[in-house]
Amino acid sequence: MAPVEKRVAEAWWGLAITGSEEAQGELVRAGTEYNRLFADEGEQETVAGWFRERHSLGDDLLRRQVEVLYRTYAARRGEAEVLDGIEELEAEANVVYGNHRGVVGGKTVGENEVRDILRTSREEPVRREAWEASKTVGREVEGTVRELARLRNSLAREAGYRDHYHRSLDLQEMDVEELEGLMAELEAATDAPFRELKSRIDGRIRQDFGVETVMPWHLSDPFFQEPPEDGSLDTDRFFGGKDLEALTRETYDSLGLDVRGVVAKSDLYARAGKNQHAFCLPVGRDYPYDVRVLANLRAGKPDAYWMNTMLHEFGHAVYDRHINPKLPYLLRGVSHIATTEAIALMMGALAEEPGWLRSVAGVPEEELAGGRERLAGRRREDLLVFTRWALVVFRFEKELYADPDREDLNGAWWDLVEKLQLVRRPPGRDEPDWAAKIHVATAPVYYQNYVLGNLIAAQLRDYLEAHITRGPFYGNEVAGRYLLESFFGPGARENWRDTVLRATGEPLDPRHFVRGIS
Repeated sequence: MAPVEKRVAEAWWGLAITGSEEAQGELVRAGTEYNRLFADEGEQETVAGWFRERHSLGDDLLRRQVEVLYRTYAARRGEAEVLDGIEELEAEANVVYGNHRGVVGGKTVGENEVRDILRTSREEPVRREAWEASKTVGREVEGTVRELARLRNSLAREAGYRDHYHRSLDLQEMDVEELEGLMAELEAATDAPFRELKSRIDGRIRQDFGVETVMPWHLSDPFFQEPPEDGSLDTDRFFGGKDLEALTRETYDSLGLDVRGVVAKSDLYARAGKNQHAFCLPVGRDYPYDVRVLANLRAGKPDAYWMNTMLHEFGHAVYDRHINPKLPYLLRGVSHIATTEAIALMMGALAEEPGWLRSVAGVPEEELAGGRERLAGRRREDLLVFTRWALVVFRFEKELYADPDREDLNGAWWDLVEKLQLVRRPPGRDEPDWAAKIHVATAPVYYQNYVLGNLIAAQLRDYLEAHITRGPFYGNEVAGRYLLESFFGPGARENWRDTVLRATGEPLDPRHFVRGIS
């Protein structure tokens, strides 16, 4: 398993940094080889038998290995032809997302340029063209994404599930009804404060642009994943002339968590043909761990977005790098996607933290004076806006996998956007805007982990600062040691619920998060 798993990660990295057909073919070959490891039906039944009897095992580590191995097999169970088809289509989709560029004013633009236009341009026609350009990749991949959904559903139904949505959540150790109940609770808790926030945002936009109706291109993010700046704060100015790599290193140094080895193996600056997003990738599970980050920084153009992203991705990286190498191979991974997202989200949020801006980013106190309250308000707005956006993706994917062939998917997407984000759909628009979001194609049924990550991050930070550091956790090596010993080191030796309970002293409690948005 180990050498093949490593080849898959290397192939994924190769495709992300080159976007070449050769790299695409290598990823398909490696992924197919990996799937073949788990294709033997006799082995599948043996492991399933161990899983059914796991509670009779007296050894906790052995029981947990059985649980992890069972889900590894179950995720790759099905007809070889279908599994191969998914590998090929996912690689194809990754190439499209990596290489696609929209056109604005007759010039090709990438995601960085679109973001710049939506954050700074005062010309409504240019903004609209940029927003529409950000969605054109959806037309290119719509058929691929629908076919991926069909194939994933085929595997799910073969295994006895209703569809891929239900299968994926089960394999992620999540109870569907419990999760949907939690999402409904968060929707209710965020409804009133979000409506009040969106009303204020719309009021500013109407005044700034002299319009009566606020449209999607008036917002500063193509999907309204984050709130627009109100003009009086401008967090980008805090990073003018700064070295985001150096600030990232200093942040983790101050926690006693060295990331230089990760930086050395990473690919951090934008260029043509490269995946336009950001992610952290562990390559194999052999010690010393090989962990890499892909980002798209722009030389000479540091901003708050990429500062947050760097801190976020290196949050994943320090988790991956500090898993106890003495654990059995199968347990040398994170406890859960949601727990690694919790660390990443907690760290990324520091880019708007007054204390971190002063002590690490070197922002003079006079620049922060009077802005502390606005920064705290900005953090609250970020959480509100992102939660409502995450609810859109979560609810939409349930609709997608219920029927990938439905003709009104475009309308279903906009129904959710209008209901949950209060963003008006452009009149007459019938485009597959949902397919423009890369996660829907290549990281399906994932977005709930960002939501859970925010809940865990709020609870973990409250615990750290109340019981471990007695003050801000950042810049404190005691916090770093606690995270290393209580969160990172144990790896996957327990399920995510037990990780949260042990590291914070209580089961997951959404009230920690809700207090931050109230």
